[in-house]
Amino acid sequence: MRFTRYFILPALLLTLSGNKGMASDFFDKSAPEKLITFGARIGVNSSNATVNDDVYNLWNKNSWGTGFDLGVVADINIRNYIAIQPGIFFQSRSGDYTYASRFWIPVVDNDGVIQNEGKDIVQYGHQRSYNLYVPILASVRFNIGQKVRWSVDLGPYFNFMLHSSGAGSIYELRYEGIDMPAALHRSEAERKGFDFGFKFGTGFTFFKHYYVGVHYMAGTADVWKTSGMGGRNKAWSFTAGYNF
Repeated sequence: MRFTRYFILPALLLTLSGNKGMASDFFDKSAPEKLITFGARIGVNSSNATVNDDVYNLWNKNSWGTGFDLGVVADINIRNYIAIQPGIFFQSRSGDYTYASRFWIPVVDNDGVIQNEGKDIVQYGHQRSYNLYVPILASVRFNIGQKVRWSVDLGPYFNFMLHSSGAGSIYELRYEGIDMPAALHRSEAERKGFDFGFKFGTGFTFFKHYYVGVHYMAGTADVWKTSGMGGRNKAWSFTAGYNF
């Protein structure tokens, strides 16, 4: 896995350097100077929301879109090498969707014979949502230099959608004698207001205060309001911050 290489690289470089003084502090089990510290975070994200493969029989695709993250975190420092890090973030997400289905409808032809006629419905559009999410992470820290600390984070998150908006169109291929409602399945593009899952990733802190990190958020609950659509929320977030 690509990120596995990123996680072990600092430790490997430390081992090869042969710096005994630094190596002894790589896993610092001593008591922290402060029990609780705080930090601010800001960044960008790329998110997506999937649909079960069997929902639309011709085509279903939800594309990755962009957004931003803004939040604060608190470190409950158990030891210098481990902390519990709850946080609260305001986050925007966006993405495009395209769905296509073919329906077969019985139609009586000129000879009075009932035949199945196909009807293709294509809908596409763009959605944006604004969310408040709360991650609760376990964060393990390693000293990879005198002024650099590396962290590996993992834990659950809980997401509450504050508002969503979007614009879309439905394109219909019409056949003789067939007329289907233009609003067919429009409600299936509506997301649920609550989601939860797991957030994990890594980051670096420089000179005790300056932070950069990357995390992945994997939703575990169904995304859509319509039963049977399934799908999962997922996002990459890239943040920078300052620890007070």
